Amino acid sequence: MFGLIFFAIILFIIYKYALKKNKKPEGFEDVLFISGLPVAWAYFRQRNYDEIGDLIHKLSGGHDFYFSYIGQFTYVNIASPEYAKILLTQSEDVAPKTEQSPTSNLYKFFGNGLSFSNGDIWRTYRKLATPAFNNALSPEMVGETTLDLISFIQQNLNRPIDVFEIMQRTTIEVLGKLAFGYKFGCLESEEIPHIIKVYKYIISTIVSPFRRVFRWIESNKKFMNAIEKFDEFIFDIIETKRNEIKKNPHKGHDLLTSMLELGEQEGINTDVKQLRDEMVNIFAAGHDTTSMSLSVSLYYLAKYPEMQEKAREEVISVLGNYPNTIPNSDQLKELKYVSAIARESLRIHPPVPMITLRKLKEPVKIGKHILPINTTVIVNAWQIHHNPQYWENPKQYNPERFLNNEKRHPFAWIPFSAGPRNCLGQNFSLMEQKVIISMLLLKYNWTLPDNSINKDKLLLAPQLLLRPVDLKLIFTERIN
Repeated sequence: MFGLIFFAIILFIIYKYALKKNKKPEGFEDVLFISGLPVAWAYFRQRNYDEIGDLIHKLSGGHDFYFSYIGQFTYVNIASPEYAKILLTQSEDVAPKTEQSPTSNLYKFFGNGLSFSNGDIWRTYRKLATPAFNNALSPEMVGETTLDLISFIQQNLNRPIDVFEIMQRTTIEVLGKLAFGYKFGCLESEEIPHIIKVYKYIISTIVSPFRRVFRWIESNKKFMNAIEKFDEFIFDIIETKRNEIKKNPHKGHDLLTSMLELGEQEGINTDVKQLRDEMVNIFAAGHDTTSMSLSVSLYYLAKYPEMQEKAREEVISVLGNYPNTIPNSDQLKELKYVSAIARESLRIHPPVPMITLRKLKEPVKIGKHILPINTTVIVNAWQIHHNPQYWENPKQYNPERFLNNEKRHPFAWIPFSAGPRNCLGQNFSLMEQKVIISMLLLKYNWTLPDNSINKDKLLLAPQLLLRPVDLKLIFTERIN
């Protein structure tokens, strides 16, 4: 309570100061100009994210293009597919990501990885990572991990299970194998491996709005010690992989091995610190977003049993009624309804509701306005995904909208961003979700507990990446 009161006072001071200092940029007098403080206050009060989305819509009046300010920081908001297309398809040199301060917790952990880097560093490692991801599209590997998930669920049948936690455990295992051929053991027992506890502490520190503002709440030394421990783990894996390649090249299929081998073929000096940054970025971005989307899909299939049964019927028609069957690539293409479920989950609750800030290096025309150099721009994926102009009844969960061949703007669905800076792991994530959902449908029925706090609607914590609040499901084994 004291923290909220203190923060309210700080916001009031900032607001009064901003009123004196902020004014509309020249040439944009007709563009809406709103304070971002009500949204910041909602974040700090940990309001459910759909309430924050509604608040933003109310403050912006549903405009596609408007300015926000908090203190002296002013940025442009884009909330339409057409304007998003203009920005996101700009070259990396025109609309790069905003640079992170070396003193920020984000930079201290993520460094110059693909999610945050620009220029030659980004181009070099994007070139290395793209073919590595394409080579890693293995449903079999995901299926083998899902069998471990099934064994884990078997020990927890007929009682509420934290579904987001078990999806995190699963996607961590998938990413461990995908990124560097490593098995963490998250699905072997209830105990979480120590290195994953370290990782979770780091992420919780980074995403916490209180810790980001009130850094004195917790010792920075503890945070840096945790990063040092995780770095030791990553650096050891990189060194091991390099030694393995020398002894037996072309043996591994993980991303790290592929990037090291391609770097050598292309004559690229793969700096160990940069490799560390890339592995950290791929690991964090890959498992948190996918575990969120999977949790959303499982939630709605529990809430709407008729959808769950329809999806199960499709899976049985393609894979047969045999639990523990791992689908192959051709079979996944036939799972149209399961694919629609994954896509609708990503639409209604995009794990990253705001696409990373861009700072323009050249003027860009948006509508009738030309944004000058150094303008900071953000794309609001949540608003675009809930725009009734492109989505009928946007707050309603309806996978059928992805099956009716309805033509809509290609940038109306951007959970993985778009353009040259789109998410590298998009195809892998969608494949992973379809494998896991289809295999769970063959093996289990699942429902919401009677006392679920999510019974009426899914509660989402407002952080850098959205995550469900206390989402528990009850799994029961199917009788064929």
